[in-house]
Amino acid sequence: MARVIPLTATQIKQAKAQSKDYKMSDGGGLYLLVTKAGGKHWKLKYRIDGKEKKLSLGAYPDITLQRARELRETNRKIIADGIDPAAKKQQKKIQTKQEFQRTKFTFKFLAEQLHEERLKSGDISEVHYNRIITAFKNDAYPVIGDKHISEVTTNNIKTIITTVADRGAVESAKKLYYAISKTFKTLITRDNPNNPETDYQITNQPAQLDLSDLVGNTKKKHYPTITDKAGIKNLLTSIKEYSGELSTKYALLLLAYTFVRPSNARLALWSEIDIKARQWVIPAKKMKTKDEFIVPLSDTVMDLIEEIRQYSSDSPYLFPSTKSKTTPLSDGALLGAVRRMGYTTEEFTPHGFRAMFSTIAHEKSPFGFEIIETQLAHSVGNSVSQAYNRAKYLNERHELMQWWSNYLDEIIN
Repeated sequence: MARVIPLTATQIKQAKAQSKDYKMSDGGGLYLLVTKAGGKHWKLKYRIDGKEKKLSLGAYPDITLQRARELRETNRKIIADGIDPAAKKQQKKIQTKQEFQRTKFTFKFLAEQLHEERLKSGDISEVHYNRIITAFKNDAYPVIGDKHISEVTTNNIKTIITTVADRGAVESAKKLYYAISKTFKTLITRDNPNNPETDYQITNQPAQLDLSDLVGNTKKKHYPTITDKAGIKNLLTSIKEYSGELSTKYALLLLAYTFVRPSNARLALWSEIDIKARQWVIPAKKMKTKDEFIVPLSDTVMDLIEEIRQYSSDSPYLFPSTKSKTTPLSDGALLGAVRRMGYTTEEFTPHGFRAMFSTIAHEKSPFGFEIIETQLAHSVGNSVSQAYNRAKYLNERHELMQWWSNYLDEIIN
């Protein structure tokens, strides 16, 4: 057999592509494959268990001639011990992939990634997104947050749900279970072994649980409210005389006159207020219904907004946090203020303004069911009529909001 003359760095550098792939041997099984496309790849030819095999060592110039020779000697020692370097390389690749999946595809990572996508696509509102992630952080992550998605068991889920239910938060326990279940169902449909970004290796979903066994059967919660004139007058007077933070005081007044959900008031932006049209346009991502919503502004609310502008016009929020103008009022600020006014959980909560308006409007106003429920952002009618448009009954709703404003003004005055 003719002796192979070792390659030189100059030969390798000057090697040009030809009409076909060709090899440049360096000896000891090491050669450089020059492809017709111009690529240069180091290969090592060897025999193990009587079979000829090839091992890729990398591409030139990333792998220099000197480095290729070092790899040749390293792998020849491995081969001498009866170990197939190609098989070893493949096993290491598999282990690296498994380790990557174990550290990346945890329940926490995938749950947050999934719900951020749902938020951006408009599938869920910002309020819904914040509620899910907060519940996960408080109750799910401590148990399954760092577990690989395939290692989450039915017993893990039971532990989470029963822990929440045992502290009396039954409805929260149910919502948390549905959120976890929805997360698994979505991820299972995406699980794809041919795509490293969605190769979650979910072998099975935790079994469906009977919530009635875990948390018991409960009636739907109704928020406490006040509907008698004397009670409403005392409440509004307490708010107007509230000596705490202005943001909290004005947010409660806005809630009384617009009866939106408390989160919509807390997160209200000046960019959502259309003074000329006398409207507050709440974007779809902030709405539970996932549809843009218009709140007509009455005379009293317009005056109220001008008062609010005096102290918060330098903030993007109508009701900025007491700590920073760039963040909104905290979630507990409104409820805390109502408690300091002397109202217990059983007597009144900020959400109770919605029930106050609904009860009184249905009993005393001249407006029909559809108009009142539409202004409450409730679904009315069949799917076709529900999707009518964002300005449905808008003229009538302007009149309704003025009627409600006049009703409260008469009581307070």
